[in-house]
Formats: sequence, C-alpha cells, structure tokens
Amino acid sequence: MSDASIDALIDGLADDLEPVKPRRLLFGSLWVAAGWLIGAAGLLWLLGMRHDLAAGAMMAPLPMLAFWLIVALGLSAAWSALRMGLPGVGRDYSGWRWAGLASLALPLTAIFMGFGDSHGAIEAMKPQNGLRCTIDGLIAGLGVGAALFCWLKASAPTSPTRAGWVIGIAAGAAGATIVALHCSSGDMVHIAFWHGLAVGLSGVAGRIVLPRWLRW
Repeated sequence: MSDASIDALIDGLADDLEPVKPRRLLFGSLWVAAGWLIGAAGLLWLLGMRHDLAAGAMMAPLPMLAFWLIVALGLSAAWSALRMGLPGVGRDYSGWRWAGLASLALPLTAIFMGFGDSHGAIEAMKPQNGLRCTIDGLIAGLGVGAALFCWLKASAPTSPTRAGWVIGIAAGAAGATIVALHCSSGDMVHIAFWHGLAVGLSGVAGRIVLPRWLRW
C-alpha cells in the first residue's frame, strides 16, 4: 500500500471521530445522592420517621452503629461503581469489600445475641415481624440503583458481572439505611436479618439482571 493510500485511509477514519466530553465523578455522585434523597423522602413521606428521631432524640447505640456500618457499605459500593465508569486500565475497585467485611459485624452480633435469647431471635425472624422492612428497603434503594445503572450503561464497564454486584449492593444498602430511619425496632436480630436481607437480595438481583444490559 502506498503512502498516499495510507494517508487517505487515516483521513477517512479520522473523519468519523468526534471529541468525547470527559466524565466527571462529581456528576455521577450527584445522581447517586439525588437517588438516595428521593428514596428517603418518598419512604418517610408515605410511612413516617421512627418515633425517637421524630421526637428529636437519638437512636439507641446498637441500631446507630448498624446504621452507620450500612451507610459505609452503601457509600463505598456506590463509589466503586462510579469509578468503574471511568476509562482506565488496572483500576482497583475492591474498596467496598472492606466495608462489606466490617458490616459482617451485624450478623455476628445478632447470632451471639440470639444465643442469649433464642425465643426473641425466632420471633424477630418471623416474616410478619420484618418482611415489610425488606420490601421497603428494596423499593427505597431503586433510585440509587437507577442512578448507578445509567452512569455505567453509558460507559460499558470492563466487568459487567462485577458492576451488577456492586450496583445491587449499593442500592440495597441505600434502601436499608432509609428503612432504618422509619423502622423503630432496636432488635439487632431484626436489623441484621431483615434490613441486611434487602442488601443481599438487591446484590443478587443486580448480579442476575444487570450484566446483560451493561454491555454495548
């Protein structure tokens, strides 16, 4: 192939190129924050805030600890998902796993507390005493899940499977934190099982449903 032909080929390929606006984490973060706030506003408007917070008091220590552990998991998973939408090779997206390991303190605490009061633990795990919290958590987290899905859909992450997991976990954790603002239960078995179940189910749903839609 002559030099003229090569130049013509390059010119032809270059004619179709357009500048791409760089993606900024700030915009994605604002989407996630908006999804979180909309979910919280909707749930609290429909169901109301837990009585202690509504009265200006604070949560009991253990529910408050559970709340902030789940917040940390949601934020770290959302941040990892946002970073998956940026171009780059060899990025580390595993930071959310450390928050996930820390949040395992919740089920472990619930297990040990259940040993001391097995009857109370069985009662707390009955569907009529907590299934509504799981359902509310799944619904409340949809805003965060939608924001992260739209962010990653436009960038086609290198690992759609991992992206699906992280989106689901971030959405479930966001929903669980929102439910904690409504649910007045201070029982750690209830919180670890029913609130935590929203995180787990959302993560599994993200893994099963989303990867096929995150590919170009």
